[in-house]
Amino acid sequence: MVTAYRVDAPNFSSQHRSAVTLVRPNAFFEAIVGATASAKKAACAIARRIEGDLIARGWPIGTIYGSEAELADRFGVSRMVLREAVRILESRGTARMRRGPNGGLLVLAPEMAAVLEAIHRYVTSHRGLDLQGSICRQVLNAAHLQTAHPSSGRPIGAGMEDFLAGLTAAVEHYAREGAEGRIAMRATPGARSRAEQVFRLLIKDLGNAKADNRRLGSEMDLCERYGADRSVLRQAVRMLEFEGVAVSTAGRGKGLMTRSPDPTALCQLISCYFAAVGVTPDDAMAVFKRLSIEVVSIAARVATNSDRTRLKRARRLLSERHGTVSADVMQLAEESQFRIVSEPLIDILLRCTKSYPSWSSALRDPDDELLGALYREETLKVIAAILDRNPVAAAAAQAAKVDRLAALI
Repeated sequence: MVTAYRVDAPNFSSQHRSAVTLVRPNAFFEAIVGATASAKKAACAIARRIEGDLIARGWPIGTIYGSEAELADRFGVSRMVLREAVRILESRGTARMRRGPNGGLLVLAPEMAAVLEAIHRYVTSHRGLDLQGSICRQVLNAAHLQTAHPSSGRPIGAGMEDFLAGLTAAVEHYAREGAEGRIAMRATPGARSRAEQVFRLLIKDLGNAKADNRRLGSEMDLCERYGADRSVLRQAVRMLEFEGVAVSTAGRGKGLMTRSPDPTALCQLISCYFAAVGVTPDDAMAVFKRLSIEVVSIAARVATNSDRTRLKRARRLLSERHGTVSADVMQLAEESQFRIVSEPLIDILLRCTKSYPSWSSALRDPDDELLGALYREETLKVIAAILDRNPVAAAAAQAAKVDRLAALI
């Protein structure tokens, strides 16, 4: 079922003041986003909810979402917790707290530079992964060319075209320059908060970590290392937890620990950017379709024996079930196909382009059994083509799958 949240925004104009439905992705979309919200702290949950609501509202740049007092009361938290949530939004460039008589949480337009920086941070945080850079560039360039200049149908809109062009240029620059092609930290308008300065120092230390689950230090250690008080450090740590690259744990020998990156926060940041520049759900699905076609075509050519074992397991699970297909089985089936091309950038683009329509528009809630039957039928065709090592058949099956499911949802 589709879950809806209703949130009032007291400082919005009358056309926005009424309760707005924020649609959470249904099973079809959860299957590819996969990860649940990694950060369970109240500040992280509030920041995620505010961004999700703004996406659903069409990203009203320049409006005041609410004062600090109003937002603390609305979410039932202390001002300290609300400030932690605001610091998260400010670090992502999606909103900032404006002081003064007419102040409040000001909605900003996320910058492309901020999105590129976050993508770079996410991709390079995959420690020990053998990145397939040439495959990434091949898939991205092919998808960009086909969606900007399709053989049939309309081209994608300017917002998505600019995003793909900027991302493609950044990837090509990195390929040419290597370590020197690293995307620089963006210049934030105005003075950065002390919490954001500490956040960036922590990010630097995380980049030097060689493994997940490595202890960076206790709260006392980190306060001393960065010359920050506990309040500032906790705000910075919440930013890290929101991004899903670290987690704070209590107890002797615990502290701030590195962890495998969670794609949830980055997917949502890209969706924030899409909403701000007017990307439509159709544009997002057109890019997802093209990306997924390229990926399954490559998968049919390069699948290893272990990849084929996972595909056969997914085929067995899908064949055994009738009627509703659970989100867990869908996720396993999707990953059995798309993880064959083990490239974090392509993975995140598949996730965000498929999930964006569920954030930005009121989707129909399809009949679970009908959705399950259609998903099973089309996915089994894609898996069969990959197992047969037939790239052409895999591409055709994936195109038909996306079109049929999109028509249903």
